[in-house]
Amino acid sequence: MIPLWRLCRLYYAIPMAFILLLTIWYAMGDAMGQLWPSALSATISLALVISGGYALNDVCDRCVDRINSPHRPIPAGQVSTVTAVIWACGMLAGGLALAALCRWQFLAVLFLVTVVLVFYNLTSKKLGIGKQLLVALLMTSFYPLAFAQAGPQAVTDRVASLYIFPVWLFLTSFGYEILKDIQDIRGDRIVSAGHSWVHSSPELAIRISRTSVIAGSLILIGPAFAGCGWVYLSFVPLAILLATCSTFLSQRQAMRAIYSQCVVVGVAATADIMILGH
Repeated sequence: MIPLWRLCRLYYAIPMAFILLLTIWYAMGDAMGQLWPSALSATISLALVISGGYALNDVCDRCVDRINSPHRPIPAGQVSTVTAVIWACGMLAGGLALAALCRWQFLAVLFLVTVVLVFYNLTSKKLGIGKQLLVALLMTSFYPLAFAQAGPQAVTDRVASLYIFPVWLFLTSFGYEILKDIQDIRGDRIVSAGHSWVHSSPELAIRISRTSVIAGSLILIGPAFAGCGWVYLSFVPLAILLATCSTFLSQRQAMRAIYSQCVVVGVAATADIMILGH
């Protein structure tokens, strides 16, 4: 059973789903009241969809993983391809089924996200720069999902910041995905029929990645003028510092720094609303 859960990359799926819960809280503020159960249902449903997407990604990338990540469950022979497909479909279906308990608008948006996620997994090797852009788009889907679940009650002072955070997350995710693809170049070149722009110009790709991450970090100042308070703002220098440090590190270390930055932003936003109130 453990290899099946390893397919889901819960260390990514759970924190990413938590972003949805935090964003709903930001949008609804005091109006959360009795709506916490439905917000939690929405969060769990998204976690299931993300987990299913990761499992499907392992199926689609099994040939590349034999070179880049032979320890993964499928190339290591711990899970068969058929079992992994069934597991992925079950997680995706389970997430959508649970979303049916939420607002219908949330279910509709999550269904669209799921379709795009499956499309990405099946076609990512053929999308060129569209691959990185699509990942960034999927990452920012937390925000339309949150607004779909919050509905017309999204009237807090921090709502304006929810139109700024997606810009940061899009740029950061775009830069992160480029670094991830550079790290996987060896396997991709051997398995893929053609080379992507990252394969052809890794130096240019690194520069674009660094520019995107730095630009995204500077945008984090914006929410301080759009409803977030001094608690949030006190974390921003650390987030910018992590983004800046990532430009001087190796690909693997840079990815860790960027991930740490995302954690810092999540902690900053949570602390801000907990300490200063809704």
